[in-house]
Amino acid sequence: MLTGRIVRNLSYAKMVRLDSGLWRPSVDIYESCDEITVYCDLAGITKESLELLVEEHQLHISGRRQLSRPETIVCIHQLELEHGLFARTVALPVMIDVEKVASSYLDGILVVSLKKKKVGSQITVRIRVGG
Repeated sequence: MLTGRIVRNLSYAKMVRLDSGLWRPSVDIYESCDEITVYCDLAGITKESLELLVEEHQLHISGRRQLSRPETIVCIHQLELEHGLFARTVALPVMIDVEKVASSYLDGILVVSLKKKKVGSQITVRIRVGG
């Protein structure tokens, strides 16, 4: 489990240009037989500031985190919490049905459930001989 956290903290997905003005929330993606579930860590963000856009192979999550700060700051000893605009695009491992998406937001965790798109069944095509 520790190795997963180390790899996650070093992942390319967490790297973003410093001058972009955006930050990227952490996500976990799980796959079951019939759906993909995405968990997104969005502590301190109001539901009203969230926006989701779903495509067949991607999930776009964006919004803004506003943090109130004391008016009279003399010194900052540690600064780790991201604030301001954020955006995260997640590549989905399979095609999903955009008509069958559900989401919930509780205690700072966004959960998006995406049903997999049913793949067409196989058919046998008879080949005619001649014209």
